[in-house]
Amino acid sequence: MSRPAEDVAHPSAEAAAALHAALTLFHNRRGNPLAPILPIVDAHPDYLFGRLFLGAVLILTSERRFRAAGRAHLHAALALAATGSDRERALLTALAPLTEDNWAGTGRALDRYLVDHPTDAFALQIGQTIDFFRGDSLNLRNRIARALPSWSRALPGYSHVLAMYAFGLEECHEYAHAEAAGRTALEIEPQDGWAIHAVAHVFEMQGRTGEGIDWLRARRPDWAPADPPDGFSCHIAWHLALLHLDRNEIDDCLSVLDRWIVPGVGDFSYGLADVTALLWRLHILGIDVGTRMAENASAWTAKQATEPGYYAFNDVHAALAFAGAGQLGAVADLIAAAREALATGGSGAGISAETAAVGLPVLCAIADYAAGRFDAAADALSDVRDRAQAFGGSHAQRDLLTLLLISAARQAGQPQRARHWLNERRMRVPASGLARRLFEQLERA
Repeated sequence: MSRPAEDVAHPSAEAAAALHAALTLFHNRRGNPLAPILPIVDAHPDYLFGRLFLGAVLILTSERRFRAAGRAHLHAALALAATGSDRERALLTALAPLTEDNWAGTGRALDRYLVDHPTDAFALQIGQTIDFFRGDSLNLRNRIARALPSWSRALPGYSHVLAMYAFGLEECHEYAHAEAAGRTALEIEPQDGWAIHAVAHVFEMQGRTGEGIDWLRARRPDWAPADPPDGFSCHIAWHLALLHLDRNEIDDCLSVLDRWIVPGVGDFSYGLADVTALLWRLHILGIDVGTRMAENASAWTAKQATEPGYYAFNDVHAALAFAGAGQLGAVADLIAAAREALATGGSGAGISAETAAVGLPVLCAIADYAAGRFDAAADALSDVRDRAQAFGGSHAQRDLLTLLLISAARQAGQPQRARHWLNERRMRVPASGLARRLFEQLERA
């Protein structure tokens, strides 16, 4: 919440301090927000808001392995509902659909909750997280816009809400307004990782690579105080690597990957996906990435016991890692899991069934690409690309599908088709060095 002590019953002063610390980490995208609150809930299992916080954050990692623990915490919070304030009970009611894997239902319920509690920054961030994973770009902006007039600099958490608004504006292509909101957020809280992230997106989408590199490197103490970076800091480093790649600064790009991304992503799908996405961009450009693709595929292999069929965005990146390492059987397993999720809803239907509908054809396209059936891959990708937003991620992340489509068309001996899709990028970002090099690649072919 924007004011954690307000309308929240804490079992002790220590618990109130721990919740404040957890919310600060959560809003700043810094470190592990669960760490301060887990021991408090262990000591006070009837701490309603502690349970609520843990449940929502664990479920919204987008990984099945955390789903059971998240649901258990939310069920425990629901059992304690009678002990909470009116505000706690209202928020708990909004989050309750998550216990049934109904992400869309919680998104809608949060809108009703925010009518009466627009200054609840925690609820706003949960809502934007759901919108992000479900690919709802419009509500990435509008959910925050509906609440923002109730905020001011006088309220704690204002920078975080501005940062969320900045990202929503960017995903709706309102780049000037997004940059302004992000920079204002950083004037208030220089270490707001989401604000730094939103401005980094603007630099990339506008092709302002040199300015973006200088800005991110100058602000590194704000977004990556740990050495090497960890958690969300690795994703901001990924944006820095993309800017270097656009400028054809391959050594710098690989240095950021090896120094600031790989060491800190651990076994989290979101971080592994960043590594995969960067390696494939390099691969499409014909750049030798050494053993990195195989190492990334190995990290994804460790997740095969729990994750396939749960969230298509993660599955697509796992499939790319396996395809890059020549592990076509693992790609086929992901396709089978996606088919099951689409047919039955699978385990965690609220996210898997929705995202599998667009994820499945992308997975099939990756299998075709890896098997050398480039014309089939190009056909599938051209059919699905403009609705791929439904499996979540940002425009910058989903750009990889367009790059794969261009590459597939080129390798299928269809240069005019490749130019057709590349023209879109050249018109949108005339300064894009990546587009220029892809065009040169086509000309050489």
